[in-house]
Amino acid sequence: MTFERYWMFAAVCVFVALFLVRMVVAEQLSLQASLSFLVLLVLGATVALFPGVTSWLAYRMGFTLPSNFFFSVLIAALGFLHLSALVHLSRVQQRSVTLTQELALLQEKVDRAMRAIEKTSAAGRS
Repeated sequence: MTFERYWMFAAVCVFVALFLVRMVVAEQLSLQASLSFLVLLVLGATVALFPGVTSWLAYRMGFTLPSNFFFSVLIAALGFLHLSALVHLSRVQQRSVTLTQELALLQEKVDRAMRAIEKTSAAGRS
């Protein structure tokens, strides 16, 4: 049976998925950032547990070897994960720029308020 050949790969996928869930629960990772990776791990474990379905799908899609199909799907999935990470990093960078600008505006307001207080206290002493 082909299941016996790939059970270790499925076990590794499940182990990594459980580790990822543990990191999400411990709030070391956000669920939004790791959800696509969890989906990829579940799909990898499913492919390992049901290799016949994967082979049938690969042949129907025109791949001569199931391994070529598997690598093509993995390359596409990694490309998707990379694009997802780039989008997330762009959002973080934009938030950082916005927060820096807001901080500069608030600092300017505080400086103006301090100068106004100093002027009023200097005028009150005179």
